[in-house]
Amino acid sequence: MTGAPPRIMIVGDSISQGREGDHTWRYRFWRALLDREIAARFVGPWKGTWVPSAVWPDERPVHPARPDDPAHNGAYRRGIHFPACRHYASWGRLLHEAKDNIAGAVAAFEPDWLLVALGFNDLAWGVSGPDRVLADLSAFVERARAARPTVRFLVGNVVPRTPLPEHPHLADDTAACNRELPALLAALSTDRSKVVPVDMAGVYDPRVDSYDGVHPNISGEIKIAAAFSAVFLQALGLAPGGVSAPPAAAFR
Repeated sequence: MTGAPPRIMIVGDSISQGREGDHTWRYRFWRALLDREIAARFVGPWKGTWVPSAVWPDERPVHPARPDDPAHNGAYRRGIHFPACRHYASWGRLLHEAKDNIAGAVAAFEPDWLLVALGFNDLAWGVSGPDRVLADLSAFVERARAARPTVRFLVGNVVPRTPLPEHPHLADDTAACNRELPALLAALSTDRSKVVPVDMAGVYDPRVDSYDGVHPNISGEIKIAAAFSAVFLQALGLAPGGVSAPPAAAFR
């Protein structure tokens, strides 16, 4: 690939950050690009996975964090080499929060592409309903674009999770949000700053692709990485459309 390497910032929550010891889908996406000899530069304030703490063993409160915060300096799977590990994904992240700080991050790191996977926590925690998630996404795009008018977006829809009795409306809210998302992204897209959907939900089965009903296991990581890489390569004119999970060997 000729020209300067694309600068990519992955913006997400726990699904994208990963837990200490994970490969993460970010790693598998990077490897997929290497297979096509695309030397992308990944940018963002953080380098690591999430480290569970004694106080917050399963989740952490949402708050601005320093780059050296223990919540962002966990290790990856032992034995993997992941120099392109910078990102802007954080366990417990809300789209409602991210819309307010994305302009500063874009100004600081100057990404050419934002790969966005947010909204699950907003729905699951009852912070926002589908309409508010979509409104926050519009604000997110507009504020990122104000900082860098030519930034391009790949936006994942909200992955399903296995049922929880305490969240009886989550599946319906997720489906409603995902139904409306493609039309919104089409309306937000411009010639200078494309906004393209990535169908994470269509390839992700939380019963087999997660270790706890939502967070990706190895097969989940591969499927999410495949979904993003297929759309990204197509946007570069390097691959046909469609989302399909390649064999695991392609992402070792």
